[in-house]
Amino acid sequence: MTIYDIAKLSGVSYATVSRVINNRDGVKKETREKVQKVLDEYGYLPNSFARGLVRSEMKIIGINVIDVRNIHHINTAFYIEQEFARLGYTSIICGCGMDNTKQEEYIRVMAERNVDGLVLIGSRFQNETTKNCIKKYFNEKPVVIANGYLDLDNICGIVLDERKAVSDTVNYLVSKGHRNIAFVNDYISYSSQEKQGGFIDGITNNDIGFNEKNIRHIKTDMNISEIETEKFLKMNKDITAIIYSEDIMAVGGVKACNKLSLNIPKDISIVGFNNSIYSDISTPRISSIDNKIHDMGEKCTNALYAMLMGEKVEPIIKLVPEFVVKESTN
Repeated sequence: MTIYDIAKLSGVSYATVSRVINNRDGVKKETREKVQKVLDEYGYLPNSFARGLVRSEMKIIGINVIDVRNIHHINTAFYIEQEFARLGYTSIICGCGMDNTKQEEYIRVMAERNVDGLVLIGSRFQNETTKNCIKKYFNEKPVVIANGYLDLDNICGIVLDERKAVSDTVNYLVSKGHRNIAFVNDYISYSSQEKQGGFIDGITNNDIGFNEKNIRHIKTDMNISEIETEKFLKMNKDITAIIYSEDIMAVGGVKACNKLSLNIPKDISIVGFNNSIYSDISTPRISSIDNKIHDMGEKCTNALYAMLMGEKVEPIIKLVPEFVVKESTN
C-alpha cells in the first residue's frame, strides 16, 4: 500500500495525502477526515526511510559494541537503546569484535544505514583505524565513544579514570596490611593499559617494591583465570591480594583459591573490576571497582542527543570509578 494507493482510494491527490500524513496545513477538515479514515482502514505506515532521506534524518542511532558477551558493554548499550527509544529513536546494535578490520566494516555499515549518530562502546575503538573511518564515513555526524576518545571535532568521549581507580584500590589494600599484591590483566587495550598503569602507580607510591612477575596477562575467561591463578599461586605462595581487570576473571580467581584451600579474605584478598552481577553471585561476594555503568550510559545518551540537537558538548567527559568493599577483602 503506497501513498498513491491511498490517494486513489480517497479520491484526492497524493500531495493532499502527504499533507495529512505529515499533519500539514492546507487540507479541509472533511478531506482530512476522509483520508485519515482510509489510512486507518488499511493500516498505512509511512515510509520512514524515504521521509528520513527528505529530512536528512532517520531517527536511528547506531551502537557498535566491541564484545556483546561483555556484560558491561551490552548493559551500557541496553541503557542507551532504552533512553533513545524514549526520545523517539530506533537503535541498531552490532558486535564487531577485536579486529580493526571488522570495526571499520561495521562503522561503514552504520554509515550505509544513514544513522543519525553513532555510539562506540569499548576503549578498543581508541585507535587510528577507527579515527580514519570516522573521518571517512561520519565526518558530519556526531559520534560518542564510551570509555575512549579520538581527537576529532564531531567526537565526544566519556572516559573512565580507571588508572586512579586501581591506584586507589592498591592504597586500600596496603592500608589493610598487604605488601605483596598481584594484578591479572586481560587483552591489550587502552582500558587495560590504564588499569595496569594504576596498579604500578599504587605499588610505586606506597613504596612496597614493584615486581614485574606480579603482573599477569590472560584471556578474559573464568576457566582460564582459574587455571592460571592456581599456577601463579603455587609458584608465589607469599601473594596476599590479587586485583583482576574484570569481575569474571576474579570469579575464576576465587575458584582457584578454593581449590588450593586458601581462605578468602583471611589468607588472600580478591578484587574484581566492573562491580557486575558476577561479583555478587560469587561466594564470597567479590569486592570490585564500580565503573559506573548507569552513569556511563546516561552520559553517552545525553552527549549524543545534545549533539544531534546542534548543541556543543565538552570533547571529554570524565567519570571516576569507586572501590566497593564486599566479602573478599579484609
